[in-house]
Amino acid sequence: MKAWVSRRRDDGAVLSEVLPVIDGASLFDLVVVEVTQSGNRRPAKVARLRPVGDQRTLAQLLMPKLVKFVGWTLVLSGIEERKDEAKQIKGVAQTWICKLRPPPNALGFRVKDTHRGGVALPKGAVRDSSGTPGRLLVASEFAKSLQRHSVCAELQYYQPATFPAARLVDCYVEWMSDETFELGGLQIREEFQGQPQRLERNGWLCGIDIEEPALTKREARMLR
Repeated sequence: MKAWVSRRRDDGAVLSEVLPVIDGASLFDLVVVEVTQSGNRRPAKVARLRPVGDQRTLAQLLMPKLVKFVGWTLVLSGIEERKDEAKQIKGVAQTWICKLRPPPNALGFRVKDTHRGGVALPKGAVRDSSGTPGRLLVASEFAKSLQRHSVCAELQYYQPATFPAARLVDCYVEWMSDETFELGGLQIREEFQGQPQRLERNGWLCGIDIEEPALTKREARMLR
């Protein structure tokens, strides 16, 4: 996803005001990928900033956690590696404030479930589904179903609806590419017909929802 990115910390300490992650740089490609770190065969997740249209990594966060998502702004926290005075690599806390750059005609997001009843759906079925449009909101709150605080995601519909908004609890970023990203988490299945409330694995494949331009009179006549 294309984004302007600022940082909240320097060498692990909170800054009095946010600063650019990289001086002189503006727009980045923000991605979240899984890599195998040197000396460690176990895969690890990292968030990376790249020049737009380039595969070079300019900055990265280890173990990125989604903290907040409001409007077109998302907040990621994780570990930044840097060298200390002895030239040794040390890890410090870092937070990125990422302001996405959506297309001019973007309304919100179109969300597609990746699981049904806790079972993963085929990738083709997810890709070909129409999805649900709405505005994405992610925040930390007390989740009654878990009896603890959790990062929760909610898809708010554009218009008032009689049915509840879609939600994920224990939400996290699975991956992020140039145009889409996937959130993982747990979906709440409420008590129904004597069956107790259940928590099932689910995920959301999220892409930007684009408003289709209105047809001209000529285009409308051609479709008749």
